[in-house]
Amino acid sequence: MKRTLLLLSTASAAGVAQVPADLGAQGAFAAKYCVECHGGDATKGKLDLVAAAPDAVARLMRWSRMRARLLAGEMPPADAERPAAAERAAFVQWVDQTLRTEVPKLPLAPGRTTVRRLTRSQWENCVRDLFGVRVSTAAFPADDLGYGFDTIGDALSFSTLHLEKYLAAAGAVAASVLDDEDPQHPTVRRFEAESMQVVDGPGANQDGDVAGLYTRATIERELQLPRDGVYRVRVLAGADQAGDEPAKMALHWDGRELDTFEVAERAPRQFELTAPLLAGPHRLGLEFTNDFYQPEHPDAARRDRNLRIDWCEVTGPLDARVVPAEQQWVAAALAKRGAEAGAVRGFARELLQRAWRRPVTDAEVARVAAIVDGARKAGETATAALRLAVQAALASPNFLFRLETGGVEGKAGDAAPVPGPVLASRLSFFLWGSMPDARLLDLAAKGKLAEGQTLQAEVQRLLVDGRAESLAVDFAAQWLELRNLGDRMPDPARFPGFDDTLRASLRRETELLFLAILRDGSDVRDLLDCDFTHVDATLARYYGLDRPAGAGGFVRVPLPPALRERGGVLGHGSVLAVTSNPTRTSPVKRGKWILENLLGQPPPPPPPGNDSLPDEKAIDSSKTFREQLAQHRQRAECAACHVRMDTLGFALERFDAIGRHRTNDAGGPIDCSGELPGGVRIDGIAELKAVLAADPAFLRVVAKKLFVYAIGRDLRPIDELRLDLAVDALRAKPKITLQDLVLVIVQSDPFLRREVERPR
Repeated sequence: MKRTLLLLSTASAAGVAQVPADLGAQGAFAAKYCVECHGGDATKGKLDLVAAAPDAVARLMRWSRMRARLLAGEMPPADAERPAAAERAAFVQWVDQTLRTEVPKLPLAPGRTTVRRLTRSQWENCVRDLFGVRVSTAAFPADDLGYGFDTIGDALSFSTLHLEKYLAAAGAVAASVLDDEDPQHPTVRRFEAESMQVVDGPGANQDGDVAGLYTRATIERELQLPRDGVYRVRVLAGADQAGDEPAKMALHWDGRELDTFEVAERAPRQFELTAPLLAGPHRLGLEFTNDFYQPEHPDAARRDRNLRIDWCEVTGPLDARVVPAEQQWVAAALAKRGAEAGAVRGFARELLQRAWRRPVTDAEVARVAAIVDGARKAGETATAALRLAVQAALASPNFLFRLETGGVEGKAGDAAPVPGPVLASRLSFFLWGSMPDARLLDLAAKGKLAEGQTLQAEVQRLLVDGRAESLAVDFAAQWLELRNLGDRMPDPARFPGFDDTLRASLRRETELLFLAILRDGSDVRDLLDCDFTHVDATLARYYGLDRPAGAGGFVRVPLPPALRERGGVLGHGSVLAVTSNPTRTSPVKRGKWILENLLGQPPPPPPPGNDSLPDEKAIDSSKTFREQLAQHRQRAECAACHVRMDTLGFALERFDAIGRHRTNDAGGPIDCSGELPGGVRIDGIAELKAVLAADPAFLRVVAKKLFVYAIGRDLRPIDELRLDLAVDALRAKPKITLQDLVLVIVQSDPFLRREVERPR
């Protein structure tokens, strides 16, 4: 019987070694160094080099995996015979050449991605770009993560709570965009004082149709303001006079005193304040601040000072509403047609095409227009009815989900180009975390967006736009686990001062580094090591850096030689804090973080019963921890992973659990040295950076993280083979930029194409 994989044999006194024929001239290499643990009955790591590979993809992935382990020095293990440098180089060269030849011959297989709901940040960004309105989604349910990102279709859930929050938020957006403001007749919100809530002091009671404040007390009322603007606050109040000063009434806004009025007459009169106020929910408070009571005073009318408040009102906004540039299309759309019905349908079409990010049908327009018509017939004002159209558009699945509609030509299973509007959305959500703009949609409608030079030009345009900051605050923050900073609670007794302000500054420093590498066109490996960082006043003090005098917020500063180690993400307090325990550093966590996020080689879960050290509470220093880990590595099942992981982590031990530099701890001078598999020794962060920057795995892992974030699913073996090959092809360039890697993703088959659906 013919076998897919021909097994050759080499006789020896000890027995017969099976040689995989599909390794060609390198079969003897595998037989000598690999098959003993990865062949036949021995299949460690689920890698069987003797069994026939089921297809070309599996065969090529097998070789690629062997190459990666050889280059990392992990295989063969330290207690086995290891190949000479020339043997290893010959095998790696053979694999590289084979992959360059065979991978391009693999069939197109773009796959399909599960439909994706907008994430919270994407929802905010779309509303911002559609209407120029900023609405917080903090009350929305948290987005689910898959493969480290919140853009994964299979992970993102949808619930009735989501729908409830979307409807409420859509209503708030609609009210902001289509308001009933009349500059000549601003809205007046009046509250009777006797109905206001007493929140401080017992001495407030209803006294007829007024609120009587007989001791120091405060009454409050909640209200909602439609937008930021100028408002007038009026209060009608009088007072019983006593003592040597008039009664005083403090006006509070959200607990902050805006002004204090002297109420010097018993007869009520109006007191007024005009001030800029912010949109949203607020608390209006009125406080009687100077109670006076002297019952023995000879004049009975002067014995007791009391404050009586009749009503208060908030009028406004009084200033002209500034229409954001992003929102000016609304008035233009409503003015396109003279007749009301025509204007509504014209507005509905413009609204839906923008919000749903694609051309819309007459039937879809008619359904939304019918909502407006029905509301008008029910007695709603024109503005209120149009708000329902906006709310319906934003609560529709066509807005909330990235529905990649539109037919593609070909038979089931074929790889077909995605429609233009779909490509426009894929591009904008990848690079902006938001909806496509008019230019992208116009190019898509004309069928030009997928053209090579046009696509490259649009990628460049999108990356220089301010909205590309999404790559830092969404992609990089998730890739580098910066979002976990909010969950880190270092022991306040050991690490005082680690508060929310410092957390925000640490995270922003790393985001700004990513943005600088992107916008400067720097080499991607500068993320690991560079000669600058960004600091605000908080971080400048924290790191001991000079900051330009008079500079506000974050500024880019050069790193002096003494602080050069801070250059790159490994020297950032954000990463160092995220990879620590509450009471101490964790070389294991730091090493694991490097393997997962910078080298794409996550260690397997520890065997049962081996996930903790025997005497965890006894660890009080780096020296103690190193000794316990040395004992831990004596277990055969732990050594293979910990040899590399521990060495990587210990290189960062001169930074404490919140990222502050140190040279000693409770055990004395800190030892940062270690040896990686393959005999490479490193001592400290500088040598660690050099090792990581020289490792081809770093560039590949950045590309893979971008792929998962952009495509919305994990890589399949065929994706990994093609992506590695594309990244390796960039090595001929003097530098490899983030834009280069973005183009690799955008020009890939999974981004430009999708599999034609089979009939249901």
